[in-house]
Amino acid sequence: MRFALVLTFALTSAMALALGGCATPPPPAPKAEIGFSGAPLKMDVASARLDNRYQPPGRAPNVEQLHAVTPSTVASRWLETRVVPVGPSGEAVLTVLDARVVEEKLPVKGGLTGFFGDQLDSRFTGTLRAKLTVTRSMPNGGFSNYEAVASVKAEQTVLQSADLNERDQVYFDVTKKLASEFDRAMSAEVARVMGPVLRR
Repeated sequence: MRFALVLTFALTSAMALALGGCATPPPPAPKAEIGFSGAPLKMDVASARLDNRYQPPGRAPNVEQLHAVTPSTVASRWLETRVVPVGPSGEAVLTVLDARVVEEKLPVKGGLTGFFGDQLDSRFTGTLRAKLTVTRSMPNGGFSNYEAVASVKAEQTVLQSADLNERDQVYFDVTKKLASEFDRAMSAEVARVMGPVLRR
């Protein structure tokens, strides 16, 4: 009897190992690649820098602190990619005022509808608000200042069945939407108010 139990355990373990070896490995975690393809904004300034004034709380409902790519890094990448200093003096400063992503839990239905249906579980909402300030010295010793402000949001929902990688993908999709919307909004505002400092 003891031999039979040992044999049964050995067969069960072998089958478990065999099934484990055949199991499909989980898909790799998504990677966020933030880029901008628009024409560079050539400005009559000597330098450009980022001033990040957003202080993330580092706790729920905020989730940007859990990821390498954040709305703040989107703003930094936009400045590096889109703003090109071509002047002898002056400075362009992109000040980040708000750069959060929050996860909001959504109410779920009860009963049979809730039991059998794959319901929405939560919503990710990203916000990016920043201002671009250009300061140039004037021949009379004074300064000229130009300021463009852009504030954008992006959101996407997540299903209850989503695994960790799928949730990460939703977060990255939100940051990509933020990047696209911020580029559109800030570029339009720069073109509207900064004509005197733009160079072809």
